[in-house]
Parts: sequence; C-alpha cells; structure tokens
Amino acid sequence: MTEDWEPLATALNGATANVVYGKGGFVEIYRTACEDLVDLLRSDADREGRERPGESDLTAALTPLASAIDDAMAQHVHQQRRWPARTDGERLTRAFRALDESGIVAREDFTCCGNCARDALRSEIAAHDTDEGHAIRGYVYYHAQEATRATEGRGLHLGFGAVHEIRRAAVGEEIAETLRAHGLTVAWNGDPDTTLAVTLDGRWRRWGRGAAHPGPAVEGEPSVEAAFTNPSAYATPVWVSHYEGRVTVRELARMVLPWLPENFAATITSDRGDTIRIERDFDVLRVRETGLALSRERVEEPLSRWAVGGVWPEEDAVSDRIGMVEASYQDTSADGIGAVDVPEPMETAAARALVHRLTAAPDSFAVFVAHDGSCVQMMWHAGPRLWMETPDLKESLSRGRHVSVSEAEEMVRILAEEGRVALDELGELTVITW
Repeated sequence: MTEDWEPLATALNGATANVVYGKGGFVEIYRTACEDLVDLLRSDADREGRERPGESDLTAALTPLASAIDDAMAQHVHQQRRWPARTDGERLTRAFRALDESGIVAREDFTCCGNCARDALRSEIAAHDTDEGHAIRGYVYYHAQEATRATEGRGLHLGFGAVHEIRRAAVGEEIAETLRAHGLTVAWNGDPDTTLAVTLDGRWRRWGRGAAHPGPAVEGEPSVEAAFTNPSAYATPVWVSHYEGRVTVRELARMVLPWLPENFAATITSDRGDTIRIERDFDVLRVRETGLALSRERVEEPLSRWAVGGVWPEEDAVSDRIGMVEASYQDTSADGIGAVDVPEPMETAAARALVHRLTAAPDSFAVFVAHDGSCVQMMWHAGPRLWMETPDLKESLSRGRHVSVSEAEEMVRILAEEGRVALDELGELTVITW
C-alpha cells in the first residue's frame, strides 16, 4: 500500500501538517491520523456500496502511517537545528499574546472556518470583564484551514473584527503594526472588509517530548513487557498507555521513560524473566532494584544491555537539577493546546514557549515546579490579564501579581535555570489566603 493511495495520502497530509505546525506529539499525531484514515476508508466503502473494511484490512491500511509520520518528524527535528533563534511561527504567537494584552483577543488555529471563528469570538468577548485592564476593542484569528496553508509555506490570512463597527479599520491597522513590530511582513490595503496577509516561513519548532519519535525498527532489537503504575487521580496519558504491553526497548527509551510523568513507575520484564522498576527522579531515571541513576537522554543502551542479560553501568548519571521544571497546564479554549494533568518534565525552552502558546482565555493556567518544590503558576483572568503567583502550602496562602507575558516567561526561565522564585523582584505582591 503506497503513500499515493488517496485515503492514505489524505490522512498523511493532515498528519504532516500537524508535524510542521508543532502540534501534538508523535503518538497523538499518529492516533489522529489513524482515526482519519479509518473514517475515510469506511466513507469510501459506504459511498461505493462495498462492504466496510474488516480488522485485517484496517491493520494493513494503518501500517504505513507510523513510519511515514516518524520520517516526517525525524526530518522536522533535523531541519530545525539550522533554524534561526526565532521562527516566523514563533513571532506570530508572541505577537498574538501582545495583542491579547492590548485588548484585541487573538486566537491561533481557531475553529474550522471564518464564520465559526467570528461567532465564537464574539461570544467570548462578551464574557470578558472589561472593568479591569484594557477594554476589549476587537479580535483577530486564523482558522484551521489557514493553519494548514501556513504549514505548506503559502503564508497566512488573518481575519479580524472590532467591538464597534466604526473602529474596524483602526483595529486592523493596530494588528498589522503589532505583527510588523514582531518582525513579520504584513500586506493589507486598509480595507476592513479584507484579511491581513502575513508572510510566514512555515516553521514551528518542537521541543522535548514534542520532538521525540521512535525511529525505524531494527532487526533483532530487544523487546520487553512494559506496565505503568499511575498513582494520580487522572487518566494515564495516551502517549504512555500507547506503549503498554509488548514494546521494543527503543520505543520505550525514546518515547516514554525520559518524560515519565511525576510519580509514575515503569515495570519492565525481559524475555529472560527479569523484572525491574524504573522511576524518574526529576532529571534522572532510577532503577529501584539497584538504586542506579540513568541519564534520561541515554537510557536506551543500558536498558538494551540489561534486556539481553548484560550488566548495568558502574557509575550513576550526573544530575545538575537545573534547566528543567515539572509542568502541568490546561488551555480552556476548545481549540487551544489541550491539557497536561499529571506533571511531566519540560526543559527551559519548552516551558518558556508554553507561556506564550497557552491561550489567553479566562482560567487557562500553567504550573511550573523546580526540583526543590519551588513553584510559580500563571492563570489568565478576564480582561484579559495574566496573574502569576507562588503558593505557600505551609501558610495556606499565595503571593502574586498581574504580570506581562514577557515577565511571566522570565519568571519561568529563572525557576528552571536558577531554581528560585523571583516574582517579588517585579514589585509588591498581593497575599491571597486560602
């Protein structure tokens, strides 16, 4: 079955767009593509009056997807090493947060089309409390079809509107100037009935788990049985449960163990009948039976040796306990970046990007925790205004203040790189008791 077969090509095109757009990890992209392909196959069968495909037919159809998506992600990660420090896609996200802060609600990859986007934004604007912060003056968006267009390097068209009809042109000009101030090229003729055309390089960087991909299968590579213990009240993330059961050491070491959620444990059984339990201790992995600390980035080789009866390394991996935080978040926009309920490790660059990618919708929040438990957490309030605080569990209170997105990013950087909370350096904090 080849990639030019129409149903497979259609599903793969959607998956490739998600890879380029930096949306979702490998497992999430693969599962979405599988669902799309199954729907396409069944739709084709119904339309042509044929019997719906059976389980074996579906399995055969899904087989090429994983390798094709893996190839796309490998190419993407390789290419981004040569990208500039900030791509057009990242500039666009930062410009959208600046617009949010100024009173123009900005949404990326928002709904399926322009009509749905406008209706949803008008309803959302009505929910904002404008007594505090900037009064909402308008909105700007691009929908899913435009997001796909952008991933193909064909630029982007932004729709916009104003709360008061007479201000539409002024809002359009403000949006254009904000985008230009962030280094983007914008073409607009000043007509409020036309969209703004933005030139984009079609590049969105992937970090951490979002950049992880399993790689091609290797003949004779060791496999193990994997089970995961989840002590949290939340469901096991799909990118973890996807690899339960029989799995290659390669997939386990590249896709799960480095990002093992907080307090999770992986029980691994070799074909020889030996069993170990691996837990993540912030920035290292520990084998409970030996107490040995393994590097998150280089766990595949020692685990492969153990699986075939070899010995563990003699020395522990070195831990510097900086450059990373435990992060969880929830984006309350239906078309936002989703949620991570159980904290998982996030390197500094990924955590800083999260500050900007989290939609500025009321009650969207993110929590960042350093190795010693020091914490900063942010939440978008109506307005929109960004609140950031540090909780004190012993005193049952938190200390915080409203901040800019840039200030929030710096607070997260300091927490990850220096292991300290610096929120009070921004000025006086408000104390909130629980």
